[in-house]
Amino acid sequence: MARWRMPWHHNIGAIGLDLGGDAPRATQIRVGADVPRTEIAARVEQGATLLARTRAATQALRAASFIGREVVVGLPSPFARMHVARLPELHGADLREAVAWEASERSALSREHIVADSLATDAPSTSGDGKTERLIVSADAGELATALQELVHAGFEPTVAEPRFVALARALGRRARRGSDLANVRAVLHLENADATVLVLRGDRIAFCRELSYGGDTLDAAVAGRLGVPIESAAMLRARRMAAVRGEGLPADPAAEEAAQAATRPTLDAIASELALCLRYFGVTFRGGQPTRVILSGPHAAEPRLAGIVEEACRTGVSSFEEELPAMAREVLGTDIARWVVAYGLACRSRDLLAELREDAA
Repeated sequence: MARWRMPWHHNIGAIGLDLGGDAPRATQIRVGADVPRTEIAARVEQGATLLARTRAATQALRAASFIGREVVVGLPSPFARMHVARLPELHGADLREAVAWEASERSALSREHIVADSLATDAPSTSGDGKTERLIVSADAGELATALQELVHAGFEPTVAEPRFVALARALGRRARRGSDLANVRAVLHLENADATVLVLRGDRIAFCRELSYGGDTLDAAVAGRLGVPIESAAMLRARRMAAVRGEGLPADPAAEEAAQAATRPTLDAIASELALCLRYFGVTFRGGQPTRVILSGPHAAEPRLAGIVEEACRTGVSSFEEELPAMAREVLGTDIARWVVAYGLACRSRDLLAELREDAA
């Protein structure tokens, strides 16, 4: 069970709980340095609901030794729906209400059963209508409340629930938070099991976001179909190939490697094509130029040939997400860092808020 926060624990942030990905994961860092204090992962069935994921995570949290009870929750992509809309210049309660009604019209939920928030993308107005573009994220209020109650009943305090891509942007923007870093434009391709996310970051701010339907599961299915093997065997083959790319294992059998490359090429081409379209839209719509590079992130980012295909399709440099993280975080998160980067970004939220409070007090 989490230990009470004592006065000498003031430099330890909240628990970052990622409910997405292949399994719920939680981590906690010191406020003064990006060093995780504790890490846990919970096992869930594939396709588990938000409530099932929260229950599994709660059991793991109760068995761990985290400091404090505050939890920052990252919501899975299928649950946190996202779309872009142009809204009038509003602020405060008026803006929140307009966002909620816009989200309600885009979904099958009534205004009373939806919770929504938004981020300004800073896209310039081209029609002169005085409206601004906002990235709107919405969720089923009842389903979210039921899931969070699991944490509350276990003695934890969920303080914030946010989409996973926001935490990802926070993690990859740790070294680009100054005002001058707004000119540092990078694209991110985060490849998960079920889907992928495309981000464009200006400094540490999200300027563009889009979700793709391709993921590691798509690549597993392609390899399984090509080789005539079960999905589990295809997933193991791909895992060995990615480990070899990272220098953590031996190359796969040449015949299997050739077949896997042929099987995955159409999906990799489709991902790169979608990414290129996103960057083209960003370059036309936004001021500030094209991204200087594409950052590959996620547990399937080490797929062989992905970097080369993306570089060719987008005509820009490609780098790994590890290069964007503080060196101490890379060292402590270890070899499975790709699966922990979102939980790390969630844990960093409390650190940023505390730093802001200290600056205001000064």
